[in-house]
Amino acid sequence: MIDIDKTKDTIESNKKYTKLDLFLNWFLNTISPLEFISILFFFSVLFWMLFPIKPVSENHYSFITGSLKYFFIYFAVIISYFIYRNSKSLFKGNAVSKTIVKMIFKLSPFITGTYIYEHLNYIIPSVNSYNFDFELYKIDSFLIGNDASKVLESLWSNSFVEFMAFFYIFYFVVLYLSFVKKYLRRDPLFDLFITGFGVTFLIAFFLNIVFPSLGPKFFFSSDFYHYDLVSGFFMNKCDDMIEHLSGGYQAFPSLHFGGPAFILLFDYFHSRKRFWVWLIPTILVWTSAIFLRYHYLTDHLGGLLIVIFSLWFTPKLMIFYSKKADYYRAKTGKKYVRTYFIPLDYSLKNPKYHNNKEWL
Repeated sequence: MIDIDKTKDTIESNKKYTKLDLFLNWFLNTISPLEFISILFFFSVLFWMLFPIKPVSENHYSFITGSLKYFFIYFAVIISYFIYRNSKSLFKGNAVSKTIVKMIFKLSPFITGTYIYEHLNYIIPSVNSYNFDFELYKIDSFLIGNDASKVLESLWSNSFVEFMAFFYIFYFVVLYLSFVKKYLRRDPLFDLFITGFGVTFLIAFFLNIVFPSLGPKFFFSSDFYHYDLVSGFFMNKCDDMIEHLSGGYQAFPSLHFGGPAFILLFDYFHSRKRFWVWLIPTILVWTSAIFLRYHYLTDHLGGLLIVIFSLWFTPKLMIFYSKKADYYRAKTGKKYVRTYFIPLDYSLKNPKYHNNKEWL
């Protein structure tokens, strides 16, 4: 026999939630951890630009105006994706369109973050006018007796410079090919991968602003080295990219180390076969960044510390985030289609997620 009073109490208890509970239920299920961190980062940078710590040039505020347009575009991408995801007809029958829209959505934090990175020369002077190149050089000298790029000078030749410059650019292939492959294969750990990757990049962007440095090639005069690295097509492309994309500010910590290192270590735990395939190309990317004098060895060590932190922190954040989302979903009884996924039993030590064919 049904206990009517008990049933009423259950219904009443389910109704005991606030507007804040409703908002948190919606937020935690529809805004992924990566989007939350990205939005927090972008608004922090925007606040930095609006209220600079140091005196800035007139161009600084014109850059802010341009930046606002880009931030609006970023949020328009997120809102458009929510509308798309909840629509019943728009693009629903077209698998290709659906894949492209979702891919743009997943990449949108990196697109906006890259825009900030490309304009560090406008942001950094408002935060810190001091370059840390001397400190980074001193650490290199303490560790290996000299600047790491100078140690590699014995390998200099026109053909080897071009070879290294090619692998410096190949860095982008390592990053985006891994992203696309994991996405198209519907890797069940894709959201964990892309969130950890995003945490790595955003921490590096933040430290690029707080600890600005130009790298040995642009900070020290050319006569600091025995050879002037002038070569062909790839070397010229590298110099153009560094000078125009970030105004030269890009040394500490090294994303040329951190990005590929995160991918490599993620694959070490989850796809050992892919780890061995990409190991040599990744080492060449790391070496090229030092050989071409864009980075100190210390920059690479800084990138490694960020990667280790990301691999440890990201699963804990996502599992906590997901559990909270489940809690508010149960409390309010309102269900939303979740935009991210992570197994609640995931850990780097769990053998269940090591070299499983599902994500090879």
